[in-house]
Amino acid sequence: MAGDDGATLVIDRREEFTDTYAHARAWTVPASDRYPDGVKYSFQYGTKDESTTETENEDGTIIRYDNFPDHPNAPIHHKHLPDGTVDPVDFTGVRPLFEKFKIEVTEDYDEHWN
Repeated sequence: MAGDDGATLVIDRREEFTDTYAHARAWTVPASDRYPDGVKYSFQYGTKDESTTETENEDGTIIRYDNFPDHPNAPIHHKHLPDGTVDPVDFTGVRPLFEKFKIEVTEDYDEHWN
């Protein structure tokens, strides 16, 4: 992946639901100012068709956990909410956060992973 020399994909999971999907990707990367924990990730739950609900962001995102460093005023580890706000996330590791994401999609949005 461009700009992340030495990145190794460690999670790549996509689930297709009826009108929504969940996509989780994570890489180990060399620790840097941009990724001080040596990990880069995005766990997104969203709509397949942006016009199906009023609760998602303009790009179809319902929720997304990520550590993209260029979000203005966002902490390193954060969660994008349906109303477009961004909240900080307690980060104890990429796998525990992935499990939290799966549980949230299952319990809060009534989706069932294979």
